Amino acid sequence: MAEGSIINKSEITSSIIGVRSRIEANSVLENVVMMGADFFETADELRQNKRSGIPNVGIGEGCELRNVILDKNVRIGKHVRLVNKNNIQEFDNEMYSIRDGIIVVPKNTIIPDGTEI
Repeated sequence: MAEGSIINKSEITSSIIGVRSRIEANSVLENVVMMGADFFETADELRQNKRSGIPNVGIGEGCELRNVILDKNVRIGKHVRLVNKNNIQEFDNEMYSIRDGIIVVPKNTIIPDGTEI
């Protein structure tokens, strides 16, 4: 876990958590590489995110991530499951890719609340 990370009541195993990462409560991460963030969001930015319905930079509450690589500044909403439930080996779209069964989320991507992959 790198400096500046904020982790609230979550379970993290066999993972690397990058600088300025934020992980909200009741999330489970296993075999995750989280690159972190280039910046901390200000209190005003956090309020604006809430008004706009945009997740904050980092991982929202109640998420489950297994075998995932998150590039910098990703926004993962609440109750998101990134677990590759269909065991897909190769896939591409604008929100994520899957390589050798590992979900890869590119830099600055927004994954909305409740998404399941």
